[in-house]
Amino acid sequence: MNAEIELKLFFQPQDHDLLIKTLNELPNAVPQETLNLSNGYFDTHDLQLRRWDMGLRVRGFNEQLEQTIKTAGSVVGGIHSRPEYNVSIAQKIPDLSLFPAEIWPAAQPIDALSASLECIFETNFQRQTWHIQHQNALVEIALDQGKIVAGSLSEAICELEFELLSGSPAALLSLAIAVAKTVPLRLGKASKAQRGYQLAGKSTAVATTPLDPFELPPSEPNVHSAQKNMADLLERWQLIEQRLCAIQGFGHHPLWSQLIECIELLGSATWQVTPDKSIADLFHVIKNLVKTQVELHNKQQDLTSAEQLAQLWRHPQYGQLQLALVSLALTVQA
Repeated sequence: MNAEIELKLFFQPQDHDLLIKTLNELPNAVPQETLNLSNGYFDTHDLQLRRWDMGLRVRGFNEQLEQTIKTAGSVVGGIHSRPEYNVSIAQKIPDLSLFPAEIWPAAQPIDALSASLECIFETNFQRQTWHIQHQNALVEIALDQGKIVAGSLSEAICELEFELLSGSPAALLSLAIAVAKTVPLRLGKASKAQRGYQLAGKSTAVATTPLDPFELPPSEPNVHSAQKNMADLLERWQLIEQRLCAIQGFGHHPLWSQLIECIELLGSATWQVTPDKSIADLFHVIKNLVKTQVELHNKQQDLTSAEQLAQLWRHPQYGQLQLALVSLALTVQA
């Protein structure tokens, strides 16, 4: 069993070549082999594994097959941590009995569960990887580009993952921030599996209604409460993005006002943790960029909310601010 700790970022397709150039030029970067990966994600018809917060896949690469199951974990900002079990197999259908018995709920008939599995969706992509020694840590950077496929539907994969092989998680953020100075990146909330279930119609559609109002605690703020507010607001930022991307049609939407409010509240919470001028400057830039984007959209009304966000994501400061906040949250926790 491995305790996987990774930082997931999204990029836009037009930045693929610049990303490769940037990663090749990082100090101590050692390119690894490039793999073409085919992945089938399995579950029962009633999504029993999903209800247990488990993800099961069979991956094919270099004429080899491997089954992997990820059990319940945690996500803080963009840092993902989930227990993971890998087993080499000879067939494309997973065999659950090959995983450790202790990962399953008590009295669960594994043979019957295994027999009821079906492939829900596939993810097929090319993965380029680099190993980098950085700040006494070993980090693997993986660049994935390809597609999620569910029946006749497909969705693009453009992801950059920083996985900690050894050392401190802070090294992930340090490297990511270095890359984000050159290439526009942003925090990735949804995993390939989450997106695949959504595409296959096996999970609830993303809502497009405004979120409930965010209320700051009535007590006098301190560093720890401010840090919790930061984490909650960073999560809220990503939820607002998800909902804006799901909106069909044109016209202004109240979620844009909530995005501006969220960034302003984050700025206040962050100032209670640190008076770092560089972060304050990023807040000022991003808040103005969002407000300008909304003002232009209100005049032209010829862009969807997803297209508006894509324009915002072209500004490197957008992802730089998100990463600076995750890094600060990790520092405060330590």
